[in-house]
Amino acid sequence: MEIQEKNDVTVIVMDERFDAALGRELKDIVQNMGDQTTIKLVIDLSKTSFIDSSASGALVFCWRSAKKNNGDMKITGPSDHVKSLFRLTRIDTVVKLYDNVEAALESFAQNESIPE
Repeated sequence: MEIQEKNDVTVIVMDERFDAALGRELKDIVQNMGDQTTIKLVIDLSKTSFIDSSASGALVFCWRSAKKNNGDMKITGPSDHVKSLFRLTRIDTVVKLYDNVEAALESFAQNESIPE
């Protein structure tokens, strides 16, 4: 996992395997961001080929934390397999998906989000 700061947005690039262990690590990172007034997250899944149910739960936790702190979370680069998992779990109804990080960052600049 790699963390980058782009203006006021935190970009987290996930590893090839996004499982329970990495999900816990992601949740810890986002929990530690809780002191920020606004949490703006981009989770980059362009390198991720495997994601399990606990990782999906970690993404929902991150999205809720961002919303609770007047922010938002966007997901970039999901493979077709990951997209189908998001459709099954309906994550795609609450978190907006983008092809790449640049498009997600631009959406923050334009204030795009899925209504709650």
